[in-house]
Amino acid sequence: MRMAILSALFLGLLLSTDAALAASSAQQPCVPATAPGGENLPSPTSIKVLVCSSYSYKAPDGRTVVLGEIQNNNDFPITGLKVGITFEDANSNVLEYKTGTTLLQVVEPNSLAPFSISSTKADPSITQVSVNLAGFTSASPKDQILTISPGPLQFSDTLTLAGTIKNGGKTASTNTRLYLISYDPFQRVVAIGNETLPAIGPGETANFTLTSMASSRAKTFEVLAESDDYQSLPTDVTKVLASLPVIVEGTNVTNPSGASYPTIPVDAPVKITSSLRYLLDAPQSYTYYVQIKKFGGQVAFIGNSTGVFLGGNDNEHTESVSWTPTSAGSYYVETYVWDSNGVPLASAGTRVNIVLVR
Repeated sequence: MRMAILSALFLGLLLSTDAALAASSAQQPCVPATAPGGENLPSPTSIKVLVCSSYSYKAPDGRTVVLGEIQNNNDFPITGLKVGITFEDANSNVLEYKTGTTLLQVVEPNSLAPFSISSTKADPSITQVSVNLAGFTSASPKDQILTISPGPLQFSDTLTLAGTIKNGGKTASTNTRLYLISYDPFQRVVAIGNETLPAIGPGETANFTLTSMASSRAKTFEVLAESDDYQSLPTDVTKVLASLPVIVEGTNVTNPSGASYPTIPVDAPVKITSSLRYLLDAPQSYTYYVQIKKFGGQVAFIGNSTGVFLGGNDNEHTESVSWTPTSAGSYYVETYVWDSNGVPLASAGTRVNIVLVR
């Protein structure tokens, strides 16, 4: 499957007000990946192992990360799943090919296993990826007798999930790995967090705390576990608490018509634009602030725009602030969203570097 890189450095963005969000079941049938180049493949019902729809983004370190799932439609467990990722430029030239494995060692019949594979180096020329299944073998089953009891998912700058896991087996659960998986509305994996626990004795219960980057695309969540001998069933996280109700999904620095500056001339007007998403249904007024600092820390500019979220369908706004630099130098941009009392509604936005040469 070939797909474009869908998001840039702003994937891990923000949330907040102690608001409870409804979370529906994350476990859905696999959506098969599109065949590359229009290739005709057998119908999904005749394919026993499917590569599900995948998602990719640029990590803060510049590497390209590809997330997805493999579905086993066989009537027996499989292991040794290898996923091949082809990293390509805009002209479909291959820049790198890399193989990785699913996070679960054994994939039971009619089950899904997530994967997360990154490019070896940070290459800005990577703009699309192709995903293919590179191999698997049959396996002995693992008893699914690890029981997970998740608490509320705390959604802010990061995702945090605390809970307990019980070992229902007759021997110790060793190398117990837990995974917190975030899904978007299209059932693509958009973030994965993990933790490894010490050995859990037979019949014993252990506490866990999982953390993950927060994706503004996430709609549903689940947690699952696997040890050397056992597994859990996928467990939906049914209660999500947002500590900040506004997500800043991206910030762009352009000229007034929306085109990017190769470099920003002195005395040229600049437009700083962010996309805001509101999580609650009640009306909420807000002020969107842009603060621009020199790299020495001195504040060069503060501007703002105001708006009101009505809630319901009125939950996505785009706000812009204009700035005209008067001196050359290196600057960075910070964004904030506050209510009328100066209480933050969103976490501070990601810094955007600007270099002025004229």
